[in-house]
Amino acid sequence: MNIKDIKILQKDGYFFKLMYFIFINMSNVKILSIIIILISFKSLGAGTTSSNSENIELIDNSDQILILYQRAENYIDDKSYKKSLKVLKSLIKREDLGSHRANIYNLLGFSYRKISKPDLDKSYAAYVMALELDPKHIGAHEYLGELYLMLDQKDKAIDMLNKLEKLVTSSGEEFIELQNEINNFK
Repeated sequence: MNIKDIKILQKDGYFFKLMYFIFINMSNVKILSIIIILISFKSLGAGTTSSNSENIELIDNSDQILILYQRAENYIDDKSYKKSLKVLKSLIKREDLGSHRANIYNLLGFSYRKISKPDLDKSYAAYVMALELDPKHIGAHEYLGELYLMLDQKDKAIDMLNKLEKLVTSSGEEFIELQNEINNFK
């Protein structure tokens, strides 16, 4: 196994499998040498981390996008909106998001709206971006409608409800949820 093979294994997420192989098949001195080399490759990899040490590591792997997205959803389910924002903000810096970008902006808008001190401007901007990326994004329509209610703009919330009806019909879950929010709005 040469250094190029090690880089490929490390890039493809086989770092721990490689470490296991090394521990089983080599002496202690060789193990230590290989670990030092692998750690240096991991820390010096071009474009794999942001300059902020608190941000999530960026790995060129679509599975990692889904894992980080799921982590953000789990934080939202736990009402840990600051943590979800941290993950989502690191995700939007990536250029390899493809079709996931609109979903990420939608969750970003949701998290900005739900944190203890909501940032409604950033929430609005995130929802608008989600809808620019995917004009038929059901979640962004629903959540933007809810945001309009928070901004005391019931007429715009009703516009979102009408758009949702065209996307999911009046029996759609998102339509019903937004309709209930509008009906309960005072």
